[in-house]
Amino acid sequence: MLGIVIVFIGGCSDVLESEKVATHPLFSDDKSKYSLLVVDDTGKYETFAWHEWTDENKIRSIGTIHGRKSLTDINNQYKFLELEKTPAFVVFTTKEIVLTTYSEEELIAFLKSNKP
Repeated sequence: MLGIVIVFIGGCSDVLESEKVATHPLFSDDKSKYSLLVVDDTGKYETFAWHEWTDENKIRSIGTIHGRKSLTDINNQYKFLELEKTPAFVVFTTKEIVLTTYSEEELIAFLKSNKP
């Protein structure tokens, strides 16, 4: 009987591992939240109070915020982004980019009117 239980438990762990999906490091890992990349070489957003910003703007759809300082570095690391200037804001779902903008106001409008 113990042998059957061990085989069953081992079989379950194989099923759970096969359900794991690898995602891109910038993409959201939560289907109900966006991931946000902020690229800013001016320093304005480096110590930005994002929690206060999301509260002030009534935004509840961001799960992860990635901050980067160098436009050159981020474009070299993630060539598909093709960002042109900073500040740059890129919003991701679990599968794709849904917004690229250089305007904080456009970012806020998008996040208020769209859900992942």
